Amino acid sequence: MKFIKLKLFSPIIVKGEAPYENPWDGGDDYRILIEREKKKCRNEIYVSSYNALTPVFIPQCFERRIYSAVPVVEEKDGKLMLCLNCECYRTLSESEIDELCGWWENTVVEANERLRKNKIKTKKLGRIFIYLWFMKSWTIEPVFPANQGGR
Repeated sequence: MKFIKLKLFSPIIVKGEAPYENPWDGGDDYRILIEREKKKCRNEIYVSSYNALTPVFIPQCFERRIYSAVPVVEEKDGKLMLCLNCECYRTLSESEIDELCGWWENTVVEANERLRKNKIKTKKLGRIFIYLWFMKSWTIEPVFPANQGGR
């Protein structure tokens, strides 16, 4: 059986410990890492995000529409992104995609609550915080059979 593939992308923000005091509140501050820095700790970002998001339980309303949904960290347009790789039994309608995005948004928000409380130790950049970001304008990318390689 051939599946229709769909990817939902959402940005990942990573903050690292900053070596300066925050002038606004007098406490320690954290700075947002640039993409080059994030790529240095890609494995730690992937493992932490994956652990916060899994297991992914596909809601019952999608059981007959979606075969699998697996969270991964991918590079898209030079940026590390959270990606939900979906394999669907058939092409989803616009309303079904909206419903899927709503479910995934809630899943990301719940995972973000767990992630933002943890300092993650990295080998190259010290301790970091990961923020999974959901935007209304995030990217939904159908993966057409012609783009999947093979035939």
